[in-house]
Amino acid sequence: MLFLFVAADGCSSDPNVEGAKLDLRNKQYDRALENLETALATNPENAEALELKGRVLAAKAFETPDVEEHTQLIDQMLDAYNRAANLDPALSEEVLNAKRLAYQSEFQRGVKAFNRGRNEQSEYLTSAKYFGAASTIMPDSAGAYVNQAFALMNGGETTSATEPFEMAIEKGDREEDTYIFLASIYENSDRASDAVTLLEDASQLYPTSEDIQTELLNAYQLAGETDRALEMYATAVRNNPENKLFRYNYGSLLVQTEQFEMAAEQLRAAIEIDPEYGNAYYNLGASFINQAVKLNEHIVEMDDSLRTNRDNMTPQAIEEYDARIMQHATERTDMFRQAIEPLAKARELFESTDEDATDVCVALFQAYVQTNQTDKAEAVQSCAGFEDSSGQ
Repeated sequence: MLFLFVAADGCSSDPNVEGAKLDLRNKQYDRALENLETALATNPENAEALELKGRVLAAKAFETPDVEEHTQLIDQMLDAYNRAANLDPALSEEVLNAKRLAYQSEFQRGVKAFNRGRNEQSEYLTSAKYFGAASTIMPDSAGAYVNQAFALMNGGETTSATEPFEMAIEKGDREEDTYIFLASIYENSDRASDAVTLLEDASQLYPTSEDIQTELLNAYQLAGETDRALEMYATAVRNNPENKLFRYNYGSLLVQTEQFEMAAEQLRAAIEIDPEYGNAYYNLGASFINQAVKLNEHIVEMDDSLRTNRDNMTPQAIEEYDARIMQHATERTDMFRQAIEPLAKARELFESTDEDATDVCVALFQAYVQTNQTDKAEAVQSCAGFEDSSGQ
C-alpha cells in the first residue's frame, strides 16, 4: 500500500503561487502580486492564489504609510479574501482570522491617528479613514463606525459623521452620546423629525437621562410636533408620576402652549419630587411672567378698543369696560408677584452650582419692577446684565 504525504502548509500545483509564497516571505510584495496575477490569469477561480493574494496585500498595506494607498490596498485585500472564501468554503475560517487581525490593526491605526489629532487636526480625518477601513473589514462591528463618526466630527466634517453614527446604532451601539450627537446632526441638517424618532428610541433606553429628554424636547419643538410631545409626556407622567424629568418637560411644554394652570401643576410636582430642581423653579416663575405678558397684551387690545369705540358707548358701558381693564391690570400685577418666589429660589440654586443665572435675573428684575419693588429690582440689576444707571 502506498501513502502520499503532503507538506503541512500544502503544495500548490501552480509554480507562480509557489513563487509568490517565497516572495511574500522575502517581503517582495509587488513581485508576489505579479506571480499571483499570472496564476489567476490562467485560473481565475484559484482559491489558493486568491487567499495568498489577500495575505500579500495585507502585508503590503501594513507597511504603507500613505493612508489613501493603504486603504486602497485594504479594499483589494478584502476582495481577494472574499473571493477565496466563496470559491473554497474550507478557507472561510482562515480568511476570517486574517480579517480579524487586519481589523485590529486598522482599529489601532485609527486610535493612534486620533490621538495625534490633538496636536494636528488633519490627523482626525486620517483616523476616520482608518476606522472606515476597519468597518469595511468587519461591517458588523459597531465600534469602528462610532469611532469613525467622532473622528469626523473632531476633524470638522460633522455632517459626514451621519452615516457612521447611523451604522453604529444599526449594528448595536447603545451609548447615550451616540444618540445625542446624531440627533444634533439631524437637527442641524433640517431633519428634526428624524431626530424626534431617534430620540424617542433613546428615551426608551434612558428614561431618566436629562440630556436625552432635553434633546427630545428640543427636537419636538424644531419639528413643530408639540401635540405629539404633549401626548407623549402626558402618558409618561401617568406611567411614571415620580419622574421629575417627565413632570418638568411636560410642564415646560404646557407653558409654551399657554396652558398655564396645568403647567404650574406639573412644575410644582417636579419641585416636590426634587426641592433643589433649579430649572423647575425657573420655568414655574416664567409661567407666571408669561401669563402676565398675555394679560398685558389683552389689556392693550381692550384699551385700543375703548379708544376706538368710546364715542359710540354709553357712560355706563365705558365705566364697566374700564373696570374690566383695571381687574386685568390687578391680575397682571398678581402674576408678576407670584413669579418672584420661584424665580428667587431658581437664582439661589443656579448660583450655588455656578450656573449662569442671567435669564433668571432678567425675569426677576421684570417682576420686581412690575410690582413696584424698586430696591429689589436694583439689587438684581447687575445679575441681569443691565448697566447700573443710578449714577447717570
